[in-house]
Amino acid sequence: MTATVLTRLNLGRRVVWGAVAVGGLGLLATLLGGVAAPREAAYGYLFAFAFWLTLSLGALIILASFHASRARWPTVLRRPLEVMAASSPVFVLLFVPVVLTMPHLFPWVAIPADLSAHDVHLLAHKKPYLNVPFFLGRAVFYFAVWSVVGLLLYRWSVRQDAEPAITERAVRFTLYQRKLGAGSLPLMVLCLSFASLDWLMSLEPLWESTVYALTLGCGAVVGALALVAVVAATARGAGQFGALMGPAHFLRLGTLLLAFVCLWAYGAFSQLLLIWIASLPEEVTWYRARLDGGWLAVAVVLAVGHFVVPFFLLLLRRLKQDPRALAVVGAWLLLMRALDVYWLVFPALHPGTASFHWTSVTAWAGVGGWTVAAWWLLSRGGYTVPVRDPFLPHSLRVPRS
Repeated sequence: MTATVLTRLNLGRRVVWGAVAVGGLGLLATLLGGVAAPREAAYGYLFAFAFWLTLSLGALIILASFHASRARWPTVLRRPLEVMAASSPVFVLLFVPVVLTMPHLFPWVAIPADLSAHDVHLLAHKKPYLNVPFFLGRAVFYFAVWSVVGLLLYRWSVRQDAEPAITERAVRFTLYQRKLGAGSLPLMVLCLSFASLDWLMSLEPLWESTVYALTLGCGAVVGALALVAVVAATARGAGQFGALMGPAHFLRLGTLLLAFVCLWAYGAFSQLLLIWIASLPEEVTWYRARLDGGWLAVAVVLAVGHFVVPFFLLLLRRLKQDPRALAVVGAWLLLMRALDVYWLVFPALHPGTASFHWTSVTAWAGVGGWTVAAWWLLSRGGYTVPVRDPFLPHSLRVPRS
């Protein structure tokens, strides 16, 4: 094992405080913007919250899947996934503004005066599920599951690093992680599915889809993998995370990214196709809001930029083996992930008319600043890889196939 493996990350305090400052200023600007335009600011904050949270949850699902499948090759790239997954408790605090702005976000909380009597009657049937106390109770449960699993997987991995060698105790920590990953994976996916219905789909509570959660979940995984690709390619110096990753690791990472890009496209197209074929008035309204006016251009950009372009690029083996090239694709997909979440959220506020409000940018910077600060603090002082994982030597010698 090389000396690079044993290097701890000594991350400067300036970076942490800088991220905290950016986050604080962004959230303050969003709050001030909310005084003049409360609904726009509320939707902008929900967009930012959903984007950053899905990165954390996508990492948690990938990490649990690696443990559940007993995969050995990704051991060398597991640490950033652990850090991202362990940041779930931060989003409990960041969820507070969503709770405070619920009347501006969800029609089932404060029923609009222009809603027809028929729609009010339909909403009344959904009240046993869509009510504030039950909504908050479910949110507490979601965050409890994500936080407990993410923190335990991270803590066991870090405690394993503290062992003097790969002893029986160190191996036991690997077994703990595998059992927890396999046992919690179905529950975590269900929590993500219901959270997507509660926090995003219920923006338009009279519309429903059985494919919505699948598409959002696949998008979350795409975002997390794309971020890992960017971090791995940019942190290639001595003692940094990406220094231990070779072409074979990037090849497999790129292949996973290709698979979930295809799954995202499959879910999005399946939903569109089923609703298009049925052509029911209560179902087509969601697409009318997102395909009329300027939103159609956004949908076209998503179809091309989130699927067509990365699909053909990620088919190239040489590109996936090249860290810089894969990082460019990853950065592009992160941009597409932000656009996708924006397209899911804002047409509920302005259906059929593409709109943009500056509080979306300040909220994105605010939530992102605090999220990045949390990731930085969790990484500080830790090893670049799980140094006492018994399968790290295998991961470092992963074949190119």
